[in-house]
Amino acid sequence: MKDWNSIKQELYYEDGSLRDILVLKTNREDWKKWSSLVNDNYKVEFYNGRTLKTESRIDLEVVFSFWEDSGSFVEPIKATIKLGEVNIMCYFFIESEIENDIEPREVKTEEDHRAILSYLKSVADILGKKVLMTPEMEAETILLEI
Repeated sequence: MKDWNSIKQELYYEDGSLRDILVLKTNREDWKKWSSLVNDNYKVEFYNGRTLKTESRIDLEVVFSFWEDSGSFVEPIKATIKLGEVNIMCYFFIESEIENDIEPREVKTEEDHRAILSYLKSVADILGKKVLMTPEMEAETILLEI
């Protein structure tokens, strides 16, 4: 395994942008599996843009409703998945892609990196799909693939 400084420079370099975590070609069944994994194994803050309240679990019925009629929401919905000091953000943009964001400045230790790898592997295993880490809005530039 590479030393922590090399990993930090290659994956979590701090240039003002985020790192995207992507699972492509997803459907509602994939979202159900992913949300169960997240709700059952991580601390979650789910912001319901219809009620403007933060809940402790991702509510997929709210997500599906948002995809069908986002105009009925006051604000977009989002979730924060807590991996220690690292927050993984999910904004539920589209059904066909699970996209999470990581702020590289939050990844300060090798333990943070290991927690992220564990999350990525869990997502890949439960969905049976590749999980990619890319620079923000550069899906074709793969930094890491699980």
